[in-house]
Amino acid sequence: MQKRDVLRHVGIIAILSIATSVALNILLLHSALPQHSIRYQEASAVLYSPPFWQQIVYNGIAAPILEELLFRGVLFRVLRRWVAFPWAMIISAVVFGAYHGNLVQFAYAGICGVLLAYLCEKYDSIIAPIVSHMVMNTVAIVFTQWGVFAQIMKSSVVAVLAMLVCTVCAVVMLRVLQKLDVTKVLKIYCKE
Repeated sequence: MQKRDVLRHVGIIAILSIATSVALNILLLHSALPQHSIRYQEASAVLYSPPFWQQIVYNGIAAPILEELLFRGVLFRVLRRWVAFPWAMIISAVVFGAYHGNLVQFAYAGICGVLLAYLCEKYDSIIAPIVSHMVMNTVAIVFTQWGVFAQIMKSSVVAVLAMLVCTVCAVVMLRVLQKLDVTKVLKIYCKE
């Protein structure tokens, strides 16, 4: 296995994660859910109030590592010993969503949790979901702080088109990933 293979897989995971994050954020922002959820607004105020670099370090890097170790590294793996993959994926995603404490983040994190569990299963490694989670969180932080989401949401047509393009991109990347042989990629970094 070559470094190029690892970079290819990380690139596919990153594109899949960016597209998923952007599509889900636009979908949720386009709904009325964020405006009607006081708990989400409180959580957003806490998440986006520290300096930008702290948001990246804590929410873009540290939180994904800790959450993946807990939810995919422990919960998903334990569930996987007792139930079939689809059930382990769904249960761990629902618990991951509920952990976030409000309906908006429950929906976002729950859907992302399905993807993260799939990556954990596909690669038989915690590395792939950590990379994906870091990318999703960092994209959400950057796009929020730099006003990208606000700009997209100014036009319903732009929002819907952006969401559709990102959804198609995510589906294509998921299909590409499904066809790849991952027997020696990424897991070499977490075993032995």
